[in-house]
Amino acid sequence: MRIGKLALSFLIVLFAAAGAAEASLIKVSFEGRNSSSTSPDNNSLGNGLTSISGYVIYDTETAPTPFVSNASREAINYVGAVKEFAFATGGVSGSRTGDFGSMQVSDQFTTGQDRLSFNNMYVYPSEILGEFDGIERLQFTLGLSGPFSALSSAALPGVFDPAIFTGQTNLSLFVKLLDPASQPGVAKSLNFNFTSVKVEEISEVPLPGALGLFLLGGGVLAAARKKKARA
Repeated sequence: MRIGKLALSFLIVLFAAAGAAEASLIKVSFEGRNSSSTSPDNNSLGNGLTSISGYVIYDTETAPTPFVSNASREAINYVGAVKEFAFATGGVSGSRTGDFGSMQVSDQFTTGQDRLSFNNMYVYPSEILGEFDGIERLQFTLGLSGPFSALSSAALPGVFDPAIFTGQTNLSLFVKLLDPASQPGVAKSLNFNFTSVKVEEISEVPLPGALGLFLLGGGVLAAARKKKARA
């Protein structure tokens, strides 16, 4: 009986450690209006692109890479933080999942603007619906900026209040064409100012180590039972 209690206690510690290793996924949903200075009907994503909607999901446990650190600010990059991105504009929509894109958190200490940006998010033709031939890829960049008091550090934030970003909040879209010379007048870039932003935690994803801890705990318990049976 003493052995059984010991194994049980060990399992409790293992499960606690596994829980501590969980990573949070944060979803940022957005809606925006086209604010480009020109938006011709003959653009690269169809006619009348007046609005856009979508979301981006990122992992708060992504490893950091220092970018800038000085007396006035700290900025950190998080490569591969984006786990999913989706958009819809006009009659065109698309999505991508995996470890792609990057995020940067810039924390100003006394002046300037704090900034949270989602960068290098590419969507390819096979991931796009409602588009004609001639597109090599779409590149999306999301940016949220606010006063230097908006962020308290350059760490990836969990669920945050989007209202802290009172500066520019927008999405830029760059369209790379297979042959721009053969498509004169086609818009290469568009900008959408956000009209709505919602932030929420959507799930907890156990890291691979948690499974190993579970299996190890099961082995300890099985060994304890065998030892008790021999006794």
